[in-house]
Amino acid sequence: MFSYEKNFAPDGDGRCRTSFAAWRSRLCSTPPELEFRRECAASPEIFGRWREQVKRRLGDLLMMPESDPAGPDPVLLKREPRDGYFLEWYEAYPDRWTAVPFLLLRPEKAIGPRPAVLCFPGSHHSKEALAGEPMPDSPNCPGVSFPERNCQALHYVRKGYIALAFDNPGTALLAEQDSGREETQWGIRTKLVQGLLCAGTTYPGWSLFQKRVVLDWLVKQPWSDPARIAVSGHSLGSEIALFMGLLDDRVSAVVFNDFLSDQRKRWCAVTEIEAREFRDSGNWHVVPGLWKYFTFPDMLAALAPKFLAANEGGAEEFLDKVRTAYAACGVPDRFQVSYYPKFADAAKKHAPVPWQGLSSKAYYEDYCSVDVPDHSFRPEPSLKLLELAFSGGTQEDCGRS
Repeated sequence: MFSYEKNFAPDGDGRCRTSFAAWRSRLCSTPPELEFRRECAASPEIFGRWREQVKRRLGDLLMMPESDPAGPDPVLLKREPRDGYFLEWYEAYPDRWTAVPFLLLRPEKAIGPRPAVLCFPGSHHSKEALAGEPMPDSPNCPGVSFPERNCQALHYVRKGYIALAFDNPGTALLAEQDSGREETQWGIRTKLVQGLLCAGTTYPGWSLFQKRVVLDWLVKQPWSDPARIAVSGHSLGSEIALFMGLLDDRVSAVVFNDFLSDQRKRWCAVTEIEAREFRDSGNWHVVPGLWKYFTFPDMLAALAPKFLAANEGGAEEFLDKVRTAYAACGVPDRFQVSYYPKFADAAKKHAPVPWQGLSSKAYYEDYCSVDVPDHSFRPEPSLKLLELAFSGGTQEDCGRS
């Protein structure tokens, strides 16, 4: 068992004699360069300049590949009727090497251009799960917990919105399959990310690059309303939704379906660790250099004044950053927070997250109010936010986003 006092605390001279402890100590004492602070919201002009700095830096850090402006449009492969909507299978071609499948769910009785929602799944979920369709016959498409909640695209199309459902790269049918029936997506994705990072891009950057090509096509279609575009992500997909919402001015609303965590502080705070816990937690989350500039609460704050739902709570000190930004823009009602049912009554009673001394369980439950077994998409707050966003909102923006 590792602990702060035994393993990670500096010695009497303030220096650490092990490498992990030394870097942890450095992070604790060096705030991110573009962290959101109250002075960033001193005026609309100051906030706007800070937000633009965050957007530019994030765009640089994601290292997205260059797009091919002369590339072909997505191609419709087949179309089938469903109960109240049509399900369409498409392929997009973001570069000359890649075919990216996605599903489009379109309301049957839609009149005029409709709002559209791009839906991004959790780590191993498939686009078929998002659409409420049967899983493909592949060991890389296992069953999904809470299938009635996690079919976010189906929830949206039933509300009358156009919904697009994607796979994560290297997941489901985008993962190579061996000649047997063994699930291979986790190992293949790890190797994929190694190739992306070593070649000068990131997994989130590559994923976002592919989906923006589809967005470029979507806003030109006569049946979609380019002024009413939202992105919706669960778990891993919430990262892609955040990045697209922050970097693309065509997106007016973001559903961030995860708990809000400052992953930099979490890395430092969780010091009471069993040896077995030191394992790879997924290199597909890695964006080199991100923590030098900001973390997730800062990026969500930079989304203001766009409509934003944070569907699984988080530590109040992190959520308060975002609340401050939205209040400074004069649109506090555009940021909506909901909590896990297990913690809904006690969610706002927690002290600030300490910089050391926590176990993973304590970080999740005692400070961030996370009910890990209940982690899933939350349709009710998501639909509530999009109804507000697509109806035009209630307050004026403070500058363009």
